[in-house]
Amino acid sequence: MLHRYDHAREAMRFYRTFSSKAPDELSLDAALVTAPSGERFFSISACYIGPLGEGEQIIQPLREHGTPVEDRIAAVSYLQIQSAGDSIFPRGRRYYWKAQFMREITDQAIDTLLAAYATAPSESLLVLQQVGGAISRVPTAETPYANRDALYDCFPISIWNDPADDEEHIRWARGLWDAMRPFSTGGVYANNLGEEGTDRVLAAYGENYPRLAALKNKYDPTNFFRLNQNIRPTI
Repeated sequence: MLHRYDHAREAMRFYRTFSSKAPDELSLDAALVTAPSGERFFSISACYIGPLGEGEQIIQPLREHGTPVEDRIAAVSYLQIQSAGDSIFPRGRRYYWKAQFMREITDQAIDTLLAAYATAPSESLLVLQQVGGAISRVPTAETPYANRDALYDCFPISIWNDPADDEEHIRWARGLWDAMRPFSTGGVYANNLGEEGTDRVLAAYGENYPRLAALKNKYDPTNFFRLNQNIRPTI
């Protein structure tokens, strides 16, 4: 569902409420996006895994809210879902993003996002990815993934072609990330990390990091496997 930018504040509030009540079968992501024309929008993407009739009923409020300019929701195959972002991220372009988890999307956070995105370079995105749900009901100590109190993953994505524009695009993404720090849990999803240092790896694994470091000491004390979000051996 695509909403005009001047309706984005209310649409984001609706997204906050609707996603917080969503059943496990429904996942709702959202994004601030810019069309090739330069016009900015707020989009809400819904993925319902279950009987089609039930899904239609559950997402009906999404279709009825506000005055969306476009409705692309339809039944699609799992393969189509998995490849949906391929056209946005073709090989050969330049990309930079920086992520952090949030427990909630407050009105102040919405205002901060809208103000920051108003200065986004063309083709840049601001993504809100829903987590929580079943994720939050697994005890933290049961798997390496630690940030189970988060409800959203928030990350700006800059996309461009010319290396001469690196500084501008990276500066914008980092600036938005910094502006959202007051609303962050302090945690991050490991798969969204770039080369950001040990502190950010610690933020990904939280209280589970010492146990992972102990395993590293036991099975890879020389840090042979290090081309990743690295957990360094401590012995």
